[in-house]
Amino acid sequence: MAQFEPHEAALLRQVVSEIRNLLSDGGSDADSANERQSDPVAERLLPDGHRSDPALAEDYRSLTESGIRQEKLADATLLLDSVTDDGGRVELGQSEAEAWTRTLNDVRLAIGVRLDVQESDDPMLRAEQTGDSRWAVYSWLTAVQGLLIDALISKH
Repeated sequence: MAQFEPHEAALLRQVVSEIRNLLSDGGSDADSANERQSDPVAERLLPDGHRSDPALAEDYRSLTESGIRQEKLADATLLLDSVTDDGGRVELGQSEAEAWTRTLNDVRLAIGVRLDVQESDDPMLRAEQTGDSRWAVYSWLTAVQGLLIDALISKH
């Protein structure tokens, strides 16, 4: 169970909607390849299966990318369906919590790519130093994801 304030719910819905929109833009294989080359977030969310062999990577991608996109979109949709614009209480079963965790990871990866997050970065300090609120959002999402993971682990 989690409780979200209206501003938290709005933020969560916004960042997850952005990822869902990015993943929805897959289109054809050529469109997908162009998207990955032009957008480092798409490249990070849909990485090559074989980096040393482009032909093998493309073969692998042709077999897996559509399914991966659909799974990520389903997880994002589940999260969006779980949180109302007004916030409030959210209760998740194990499979829903796992979907939330995967989606939050995708959002954090996307923000991390845009901010060029390094392992040594302190997101809240960087938010103060730069004035860029995405650092604080990244930190908050990390905390939410951590709480979900703790809850999942405690159930095992």
